[in-house]
Amino acid sequence: MSKPVVILVAAFALLATGCGGDDKQAAAPPPAPPDPGREVVQALVDAAAEGDAETAWELLSQPSRRRAGPTFEAFEATMFPQLRRTLAPFANGTLPVQVSEKLDEQFGIVALSRGRAAYATPLRLEGDLWRVELPGPVRIEVLGPPPGSRGRFLQQIGVEKHGPGGAGVAVLYLDGVTLDAKTASGPEGATIFANFTNPLQPGLHTAVAFTSAAGNAAARAWTFHP
Repeated sequence: MSKPVVILVAAFALLATGCGGDDKQAAAPPPAPPDPGREVVQALVDAAAEGDAETAWELLSQPSRRRAGPTFEAFEATMFPQLRRTLAPFANGTLPVQVSEKLDEQFGIVALSRGRAAYATPLRLEGDLWRVELPGPVRIEVLGPPPGSRGRFLQQIGVEKHGPGGAGVAVLYLDGVTLDAKTASGPEGATIFANFTNPLQPGLHTAVAFTSAAGNAAARAWTFHP
């Protein structure tokens, strides 16, 4: 079985060197840079699909563990089943990443979108490792377009941030593209919005919002259909 393989390899080498004359072969594209945030969320999706609560627990940030448990047994009994349902649409095939970005020295974001299902989570940097940040004291309420909605909308994406710390860091994305977000802070939160000048094409779109302030962060993703 080994000789035909050697012959084929030799023949391919002759074709590669003989057909090009003096032309230089095109250089291979450089490998994609590592994306630790994406890798962490991939591991979380895999753990949820396999019912592996222990691995999911290890992927959580320390503040998230305190909120989700505070013990592993409590997390496994209460929050992990909900996490499995939320992540189930992303379990098969290539991870459908819409956004994966480091936002500052403390937080990043990963957002997923497949069909009408969308999910976003902040990531917290702990030492040299990114960890998943579960919902905490900061909450994002969608102002528009409404999640799952159909119809004509204002040329704007807007959310209301509830929780301590004012607007802080605020980012909005549309179909993976960062928008020029503006904020208006209030005593207990902030309004975050962005306008887009061109009408959206028909079809499904994904919006993503992120905000962090006072050491806490929140993210939300949703789909709509103009």
